[in-house]
Amino acid sequence: MRAWRRALNSPTLLAGSLLFAVIVLLAVLAPVLAPYSPSAQNLSGGLLPPSPEHWFGTDQLGRDVLSRMLFAAQTDLRIALVAAAAPFVIGVAVGLISGYFGGATDWVASRVTDTVIAFPFYVIVIAIVFAVGAGEAGIVVAFALVGWTGYARVLRAMTAALRDSGWVQAARGGGLSHTRVLLRHILPNVLPQALVLLASEIVLIMVAVVTLGYLGLGIQPPTPDWGTMIADSQQFITTNWWLSTFPGLAVVLTGVALSLLGDGLGDVLRVSGTSGKRKLRARRASLRRHSTGEAPGTVRLNDLRIEAVGSAAPEELVHGIDLDVRPGEAVGIVGESGSGKSLTLRAILGLMPRGTRVAGGDVAHSSVAVGGPVGMVFQDPLTALDPLSKIGSQLGEAAKTTGNLRRARVFELLEMVRLPDPERVARSYPHQLSGGQRQRVVIAMALAGNPAVLLCDEPTTALDVTVQSQVLSLLDDLRRQRGLTLLFVSHDLAVVAALCERIVVMRQGSVVETGSTRQIVAAPKQAYTQALLNAVPELPQLLPIPPAPARAGVVNRSISPSTPTLEVRAAEIRYGGSLAVKGVSFDVARGGALGIVGESGSGKTSIARAIAGQLPLSGGDVLLDGKSLHGRRDPRIQLVQQDPGSSLNPRMSVAQTLGEFLRHHNNPTTVEDLLALVHLEPSVARAYPHELSGGQRQRVALARALAARPSVLIADEMTSALDVSVQAAIIALLVELRRELNLTLVCISHDLAVVRELCDEVVVMRNGEIVETGGEDFFSAPRTEYSRALLEAVPRLPAS
Repeated sequence: MRAWRRALNSPTLLAGSLLFAVIVLLAVLAPVLAPYSPSAQNLSGGLLPPSPEHWFGTDQLGRDVLSRMLFAAQTDLRIALVAAAAPFVIGVAVGLISGYFGGATDWVASRVTDTVIAFPFYVIVIAIVFAVGAGEAGIVVAFALVGWTGYARVLRAMTAALRDSGWVQAARGGGLSHTRVLLRHILPNVLPQALVLLASEIVLIMVAVVTLGYLGLGIQPPTPDWGTMIADSQQFITTNWWLSTFPGLAVVLTGVALSLLGDGLGDVLRVSGTSGKRKLRARRASLRRHSTGEAPGTVRLNDLRIEAVGSAAPEELVHGIDLDVRPGEAVGIVGESGSGKSLTLRAILGLMPRGTRVAGGDVAHSSVAVGGPVGMVFQDPLTALDPLSKIGSQLGEAAKTTGNLRRARVFELLEMVRLPDPERVARSYPHQLSGGQRQRVVIAMALAGNPAVLLCDEPTTALDVTVQSQVLSLLDDLRRQRGLTLLFVSHDLAVVAALCERIVVMRQGSVVETGSTRQIVAAPKQAYTQALLNAVPELPQLLPIPPAPARAGVVNRSISPSTPTLEVRAAEIRYGGSLAVKGVSFDVARGGALGIVGESGSGKTSIARAIAGQLPLSGGDVLLDGKSLHGRRDPRIQLVQQDPGSSLNPRMSVAQTLGEFLRHHNNPTTVEDLLALVHLEPSVARAYPHELSGGQRQRVALARALAARPSVLIADEMTSALDVSVQAAIIALLVELRRELNLTLVCISHDLAVVRELCDEVVVMRNGEIVETGGEDFFSAPRTEYSRALLEAVPRLPAS
């Protein structure tokens, strides 16, 4: 139904389908519509111009051009479709296999592809047709041998990119076979691009058929064919224009129809809400100017209402918000997912998400009034930056300057956000920077237009505590030095309290409470606000440093004296020539819970992926129940990844995702029971990932892992993108599942308060090594300066 709705709303697809359907219908009905036999000759009536008797005239042998064109449509369309099928299947298969497996398989496939591409296309096609013989069979064989290379190259690149995506890794971690992962998971996601290529390939084949016919190597007389018709008319091109014009026009119209059809199919088959271009435009439009007559830095919302569109009765998402922000003020907006926080910021920016609108008109309506330019810092810096452009180019574009002024402005912006070595950063691509560096670049882009108002939507969600502290300090300094008005959206009340003077609490699209930070934290008026405060995990106060810190080293402790379920022995992981994890060892007993903490780049996620079999060990070993895994994936170890949105296949509903894992592992549990286990309603089964909230997606990812009936569950930053109430619910759920299912839990997190809630022991990593281990005492009396620095960087609610 969703695809049908998108199809009906696609002018490109509708136009291409209609035009191609008319052409196919004319070809099918050629015996009925043709006024004459296509081969009937009348030598006395040759070269007649178009007339009521012969609408398209006659050729040199007196044959009716219209009749021959209708029958030629049958011939050319049949050949084009048949000749396109074989290279499509071959190219898609080669692209999928080489991109997915990589290594020697990819090398061999790429060399064969390069060899075929090295020969001029028409030269090799003509040579093959000569060898096989002119006619339809020769054309089909020629394109089967050389036409697959385009598909192979494009789909290889797409498959290689998807191979490391979260949902592909989750499918492999669940024990699904390579064949099933390729056909059920990857193929549907690359198929739209393949279909666009197929439409283009059919056009190319039709042009080749015409070209071969012109050279006498195509369809042989007396069979009508547009190519031979054009070839036969070359000697009359200046005197009898209709002989070449009408067949040529038929080729052009068919090409246009197929191009429109391919583009339309590609758009329709892409998952709703995941268009890369649309997301890039939304994130790059980080500066809007509002001419409202307000003083610079003023933000005034008067009865702001936002509604979802696209249905008969629009649903109101934000209900009459009133808010006045003074110039230079820092205001935090908090609330659960779906409360309308981000929508409110987007309305202020003037960039509403697709499917929503400000009620009563556009964002220039009187319900939104902003003084001066507005800049916005989006939540995920990696997707807010163009992966194919260097940082300097993107900043220069945002600064809207040219020449030497542009270069100087780029360096000025990078220095403004305290990025060391601005010249190196400007030359870098986003993936070459750390998460904290990317976030600073996004802040610099938002500052490029000298905004009076800076909007921040969860800008520290994915950052470790030390980098988060640096970014918060930077934002506070920029606000005070430049007089910026700051609106800061976050699910972390402690972060908001550390930065903002005033807090606005939202729930289900409405403001339920507002007041000074001190008043909200110390004496909330609403039960909902108190519940948010209660959901914030707390850490104990740090005690003075002990006089003799214990020696850092590997941890080899179990929660109970029983045989460990999971053992990591002297694990080493390399990325190229760099050693990312250096001799890490620890073990966890059955039913135990171990937390691994440290800054970004410390090796936490690398060791988690190695345990799950997603990364090879260059040294050491991983044992499960006393037996070495030898680097293999074992479905008894399940990894729940950080980003639930990227870990779920966008083309599969929740029921399809969970049902596949249940069937594969012969688990008699129903989808509904599995959803109930993670406290989700049965109706969620019908939803697709983009229709779920962050908390719901995280629970679905957890349910999928549980479908494999694991004995070890690795939770990698499972709560980093969730609001405090949902985070508390996930923590409680994991504690409950650990107790009921006797799960062994390994928790990777930069949130030390979450680790304290979930885990019995802690491993602290830095630069790929373990620097400290401990239990509950670690959180109040860490033994190393590095651990103390981590704990001191955690934002805390001010004392009541």
